[in-house]
Amino acid sequence: MSQALAIFVVINNYVHDVATGLVVLSALWIGWAAHALGPTPSPETQAYFERIHRRAVRFVLGGVALIVVTGVVRAIYFMRLEYVPALGKDLVPVLVFKHVLLFTVLGAGVYAWIRLERRLAH
Repeated sequence: MSQALAIFVVINNYVHDVATGLVVLSALWIGWAAHALGPTPSPETQAYFERIHRRAVRFVLGGVALIVVTGVVRAIYFMRLEYVPALGKDLVPVLVFKHVLLFTVLGAGVYAWIRLERRLAH
């Protein structure tokens, strides 16, 4: 692997991880803000939340797109740069746990998003 390609892959993986963290934090913030609305928010509070929600959703969708694009590059080099080194250090269970945890968080986020969208539709 050339030095330029190695640098690209390292930066790609960093962007992938940062985007994942930002999406998770954004989803948590949206959920917290929706919970803080209470059962019967005023029309002004509801309208303000809906404006913020639309912007946050665009941010999250952009983050998910970035995760997918950088994830493709990461997947191409995964065996060579992550799995094999982890195998030599007995870290494969940690990699498995990390991905199970992140996919669980993703599933919980999708579920919460669907619930919030239904609430906003009413």
